[in-house]
This record gives sequence, structure tokens and C-alpha cells, in this order.
Amino acid sequence: MKVASIFPKEESEKAISNYTKQLIKSQKQRGIDVTPIMYTAGKASTLRKQFSDLKEYDVVHIQHEYNLLGGYGLPFFELYDELEYQKKKVITTMHNVLSQNEEFKSGRIKTFLRKLLYRKQNKVIGKVSDKIIVHANFFKKILVDEYNLPEEKIIVLPQGIREDVELIDKARAKKELDLEGPVHLIIGSLIPDHGADIIINQAERIRGTILIVANSKSLNDRNDTRVKDWLKYNKDLVKEKGLKNVRFDIKDLPYDLWWKYFAAADIVLLPYKGGIGSGIFADCIATNKPMVGSNIPYFQEFAKDWGFIKIAENEEDYVNKIEEIISEDDLKNTLDFNMYKQKYGLTALANRYNWVYRI
Repeated sequence: MKVASIFPKEESEKAISNYTKQLIKSQKQRGIDVTPIMYTAGKASTLRKQFSDLKEYDVVHIQHEYNLLGGYGLPFFELYDELEYQKKKVITTMHNVLSQNEEFKSGRIKTFLRKLLYRKQNKVIGKVSDKIIVHANFFKKILVDEYNLPEEKIIVLPQGIREDVELIDKARAKKELDLEGPVHLIIGSLIPDHGADIIINQAERIRGTILIVANSKSLNDRNDTRVKDWLKYNKDLVKEKGLKNVRFDIKDLPYDLWWKYFAAADIVLLPYKGGIGSGIFADCIATNKPMVGSNIPYFQEFAKDWGFIKIAENEEDYVNKIEEIISEDDLKNTLDFNMYKQKYGLTALANRYNWVYRI
């Protein structure tokens, strides 16, 4: 059985690309014949020219996010039409599922068209895909309840956790990054949905350094203007409040530096807004870093069973949850991290995907 895995090149989209590469590496180690089919995110033509190559494969596994191919997601219709024409077995991993109840910060007409596009795209995914993978139960519920996708097609597999991350000592990492005292890390795409402003507004009450780390290029968002505007807004907010404990590190982030920031962190903050998932969540588990997350379904689902993430009930509650983590014994969290990685590490996930390809 030959599998083609479709995902973007890392220089055009970092999160999904790197995750898929790690998954394929683990799959190959288990003897699964997977070939990467990569394209430039936002440029559908770079995938379109590879359509004929897909004829060689028995299974096509698509890593999906609504606008990965650009063109407001419209090129995905072309991809699924081609796969249906080729009569391929199709597996789609949906890294995010957006609800029709989501409140988008756009005009009424644009919001209407956006939601219409999600309905149409999800319908096509449900029609052509043999199986659909989502990372959380609440994503499955949205697809079934709001988009009427067949429940039996949808499988919940949390994002796989890397098992090969080796961190340098925390004290050394802090020294090399010129940090001291408690470090509360916000890392990833610098976009409004990730809520850095929520923490900045509470910074006066938080002990330690709030370290905001983001790539200097808008790799995942592909909207340089929006990223620059949001960075300016947050820096202006820090200046306006006269805060001394907020630091911005905006730079290219090769993976050795990425993991160094995790090594230096005492707590990772995930103040996300809306019904979105989080790849940073998986990296926190890979590095045994406790988290404080916002009160959204994605984090609520994991907090019910695992002690390494606490939920801030509202914006003011982040301070309380940070203090709770600081005062806790690390042993319970360490046990939870290890149990979670045993259950959902990339080794276990590779075996489960092999099962999905064959059913």
C-alpha cells in the first residue's frame, strides 16, 4: 500500500508542515510506505502540477486547513474533484474545524461568504473523504451537528507528540536568552486570535517575565500587514501601561532556538480566542511545560482528564492559575505528561494512522 501525504513546504507554512514531516518519519520507521507531496502554501498551482503524480498511490492523505492553498480555500474543491475522478481512497486530517457560530471580526457580507465557503468545503470533504481525522471531540461534534457529516467517517486522534525533543537545562537556557526569575512564555503566530493582549492587560499582576516570541515572518498567517499591525498594537499597549515585565522576541525561529525558549519557560500561556486548536499545546507536552489556557472547547476537553493544563475562567483568572502552577508539586504533572505521551506520541499515532489507511 502506497500513501501520498499532501502538505505545505515548511518555508511557506511552519506548523502543519513540520508536524507532518515528523509524523511521516515515525510512519516510515514503522514500515509504512508514505511519500511527501509538498506545495507552497497559498499557491495552488504548485500542487496542481503534481495531480498526475497522485495516480501512483493507493491512499492520499491530505493535511487540511481552510485556506492553506490560498484563493479563499477554493482550490481545495479542485483537489477533491481530482481525487474523486481518480477514485482514490482519501484521508483528510482537519487541523481546525470552524463553527458557524464563530464570531469573525469582518464585515457582514465577508462573514456570510466565509461561512458559506466553510459549509461548501466541509460538504465536499465529507463526500470525498473515506475517513476524516480531527484532533478533538468537539471538532467532531461541529462536523456532525452543524455540517451534517456522517459520524462514522470521523475519527478523533489528538495531534501526535514528538518524542525526540531534548531540552538544554533551564538555568542555561535562561542565561543564554538573558532571562531570570519566572518566565511565562507566549510563543507562535502573532495574530489576534492567540490573545497576547489578554496577558498584557494582566501583566501588572503577574510575577516574572512575560516573554512573547514570534517569527519575524507571517509564515502561518501569510498576512504580513496584519501581523505587523498586531505587533504594533501590543507594543503600544505595553508602552501605554508602562510595563517592565513584558519582552518581545520577534525573530527567525529555527528549531534549536524554538526549543531553547521552551527550555527557559516555567509556564506556557495559551490565551486563545474562539474555537481554534493549538499546535503549541502539543509542543508543551513534548517539553513537559505546564500550561494555562483560555476557556475554549479545545483546552476544556483536555483539562478534564489531564493536570498539565489549567483553564482561566476569564481574563482576570490567568493570574490565579499561574500562581496555582507555581505552588504545585511537579510530580503529578510529570506523570500526566508521560502517560499522555505514551498514549498519543508519534509512535502510537503512526500505528493508528496505518490502521486508518487500511480500514
